[in-house]
Amino acid sequence: MTGLKERQGEGPGALLTPRLKAWSVHLFTASGVVAGVIALDRVQAHEMRAAFLWMMVAVFIDSVDGTLARRWQVQRYAPEIDGRRLDDMVDYFTWVLLPVVAMAWWGWLPPVVWAAPLLCSALGMANAQAKTDDDYFLGFPSLWNIVALYLWHWQLPVALNGAMVVTLSLCVLLPIRFIYPSKTRHFRRLSMALMTIWGFLVLFSLTGTGPLHELCFRWSNLFPLYYLGLSFWLHCQDKPVAARSGTESGEERVDER
Repeated sequence: MTGLKERQGEGPGALLTPRLKAWSVHLFTASGVVAGVIALDRVQAHEMRAAFLWMMVAVFIDSVDGTLARRWQVQRYAPEIDGRRLDDMVDYFTWVLLPVVAMAWWGWLPPVVWAAPLLCSALGMANAQAKTDDDYFLGFPSLWNIVALYLWHWQLPVALNGAMVVTLSLCVLLPIRFIYPSKTRHFRRLSMALMTIWGFLVLFSLTGTGPLHELCFRWSNLFPLYYLGLSFWLHCQDKPVAARSGTESGEERVDER
């Protein structure tokens, strides 16, 4: 009798809520494309602040969907969809294609230079070794929307913009370790705290044009400097980071977005 109740409890009705949650995560991940298309529309309209705001919406979606996927066991309850493949497709559009099109459309890059990040990032995202066992990105992690944001703010000469973009494009393919703020064990709490503060500063600065908004944008420059500086320092240390614990490793294998 007990066994019968257990089997009845495992019927379609019992799985309805977990399946809905799992599918909602897939839809949430895919919604990054919607935010990206809205941003692309604003790019064509030369509404730069609005375009970057929608890019930040896509960044937010990408930053939390993996946590939701592991929490709600998406691979168990909605295995029909490959969450990692879905995430990679959305990421290429929102982190690479969209901001590169914006930089080219707005005239911030020399002719043809836009091809470098598109090609290198396509190879980088297809690299099976793009993330190391000790939770680093191997190669520059194609943060082109962040690059575009600061090129807009800095207003540098086009030639200098092009040199920076080509250099970072090559770094995508080089075996240089860059920190994964939410996972790299070294300074993880500090990195997450600073990244959160950076997010609020950027979002606030994009909502207006007053002196306070400009000040917040200037302060936001510190996090990219911290990110690049810490990544380079840890890479030069060449010290192996302890592998993830069994529990954490198991969680990562469930749905790695």
